[in-house]
Amino acid sequence: MRIDELQLRGFGKWREAVFRFAPGINLFCAPNEAGKSTLLQGLFAALYGMKKDYVRTARYLPEYEKYLPWDGGAYETIVQYEVAGKSYRLHRWLEKEREQARLFLNPDWSEVTGLYQEDRRKERNFLELHLGLTRSLFTDVTWIRREPMAAAEHLLPSLGTDEADPAVNRVLAELERELAAIGKKERAENTLLGKAGARVAEKERALAEAEAGWAAASRLARHIADWEAERKERERAREKLRQRLQRMEQEEAEWQARWRHSHVPPSPEQWEEWERNAVTAEERRLHRETRERLAALAARSVPDADTEPGAERERLEAAYQRAVELRKAWEACREQVNRLAASAIAGTERPRQGRKAAGGLSAHRLLWAGSGLLMALAAGAFAAGRGAFGWIASVLAVFLAAVGAWSRRRARGNQRVPAVIEEWRRLQQEADRLEAELCDIYREWNAADWDAFLLLREEQMNRSRQREADRQAAEWKRREEEARLLARWGDALRSLLEAEKAERDRERDGLVQSLRETEERLQELREQIARASGEMGSHDAVSVARARSEYEDAAAVLRSLQMRREALQLARDTLQEALAEWNRDVSPVLNGLASDVMARITGGRYRDVRLDPRERFAVRLLEPDRHLVVEQEQCSLGTQDQLHFAQRVALLRLVSRQTEPLPLFLDDHFAHYDQERLKRTLTFVAELSEEHQVFLFTCQERELTLLEPYLRGSDRHMVHRL
Repeated sequence: MRIDELQLRGFGKWREAVFRFAPGINLFCAPNEAGKSTLLQGLFAALYGMKKDYVRTARYLPEYEKYLPWDGGAYETIVQYEVAGKSYRLHRWLEKEREQARLFLNPDWSEVTGLYQEDRRKERNFLELHLGLTRSLFTDVTWIRREPMAAAEHLLPSLGTDEADPAVNRVLAELERELAAIGKKERAENTLLGKAGARVAEKERALAEAEAGWAAASRLARHIADWEAERKERERAREKLRQRLQRMEQEEAEWQARWRHSHVPPSPEQWEEWERNAVTAEERRLHRETRERLAALAARSVPDADTEPGAERERLEAAYQRAVELRKAWEACREQVNRLAASAIAGTERPRQGRKAAGGLSAHRLLWAGSGLLMALAAGAFAAGRGAFGWIASVLAVFLAAVGAWSRRRARGNQRVPAVIEEWRRLQQEADRLEAELCDIYREWNAADWDAFLLLREEQMNRSRQREADRQAAEWKRREEEARLLARWGDALRSLLEAEKAERDRERDGLVQSLRETEERLQELREQIARASGEMGSHDAVSVARARSEYEDAAAVLRSLQMRREALQLARDTLQEALAEWNRDVSPVLNGLASDVMARITGGRYRDVRLDPRERFAVRLLEPDRHLVVEQEQCSLGTQDQLHFAQRVALLRLVSRQTEPLPLFLDDHFAHYDQERLKRTLTFVAELSEEHQVFLFTCQERELTLLEPYLRGSDRHMVHRL
């Protein structure tokens, strides 16, 4: 057998990788984790697939999950190989859900897949039919590794000597296939014996049903009643599930509203509603703690002594307004006093003019002149802010004017002067009262006069404005802290709402799954009730005689199969015993091959090796110094590896005699070889490569150095750098 090309379109780390091989030595040099072992496993998968041998169901090897394509693409390989002078192209898709294999024959690529039937694993064993070896046997024989053989008990039929008849193996295989087709147990589903047993059981049930008659009908009626009761219970459960799903839709709508409201700061009245409608204790605690913190923040932001300055300010403002009113009234009185004085002066001018015309000044005219002078002085005093002096001058002026008027009226008999004086006195008293009340206000606020009172009010207003600015700054800081607190509340609330939504989604998924299972069970119950009703109607039409006849025929077929199985088992056991005797002749040939290999690679140190076919071809060694038989596990690591090499090469050469030269695979096998034995072993491998294709994987350069004389200038060998 020769492998010409391998394409790994999707296998582990390899994607669209193409490897072409030489017919002799193929040396793969690469560091660790470069993909050498993946390449080797991909080659085995391309040849044999990824299913286990010697099982009835499609059980996959552990390597299947390990070498799934890293990029998630197709699990696909193509290999070209030559067997018995024919060249084949084998294309495999390895995914479980779309597993497929197609085989083409060179050189025209005609498809020959249909010539190979599928086995119980739905696998077309192309290589097994070409070589007579399963995947396990192929790797046991061709892959040199420090592991026990996986299918040693199945290897003996593939070995033989020149005197052995290869037809024996084919007869045994045919017997095994017939026995497998018949089966061992009557309860199996896919074997002839199982089908016959099932048919017997079916006919026996039919006979029992026919004989039982009304009893079977009663039993079916009870079943129908039970199924009806279960159906009603399931329908009630379904209705409850639907109602719960509807409530969850309402809860989802409420959740959406709460989610929207979580972005809006609640009003004081809404906090109780948030806390009352909280779904979890954690959410309720969040609302309560946030509300308490906001309340504490609001209480902490109001100054304790803010009411007293406010009352003082209001009282001062009220005093100011009262003082303004009093000053307006006082000025009005002063204006009226001045007007009365002017009126009194005007009333005395006419007699004065008459006497002037007569050529002389009278006494009342002199009095009026003095009164006018005093009124001028009073106006100047008021304008200068000297109210007391102004009032005194005004009183004297009015008094002189009144005396002059009285003198004139006395002279002329006029009675108007006393009324003016009386009004003047009343206004003078009112002005005095107003001035006294103003002085009381000044004294109350510790102000000397009106200007001092205005200055005091201005200072008070400045302090009030400063306190208001401080209060607004504190209020702004409080609002910022309140905004941060509300932002943290919103974030925490939305986190809780997201967790609540996730929990509700999980519950909804569970409810939907339960509803689906309930619907499926209801459908199953309806079908069972329908079938049972149909069976009840068919009981009267069943013939007991016909049922008994069919049962006896089925029992006869079952007995015939049992007898045939016993005969086949007897023939197989007899042939296997004969084959075991015959296989004992294989051991000397196999031991001789293994001993020759061991002597070559150890330089004659070990010349006698034994392989025991009864113990999975276990290897034993004759220690030449002490002449002791040594188990393989008792040797050094290097010697153990060399015994594995001798064991597998001996099996490879012996099996190749029955088929054709098989390839040899070595994956970092020489790690524990010393330099001298490695040189002899590689020389032996180079000799083997003249007949067998060799795949040697290594992470070191010494194999390349030692094989350089064989690789240089030869088109039979090839070095691959990964």
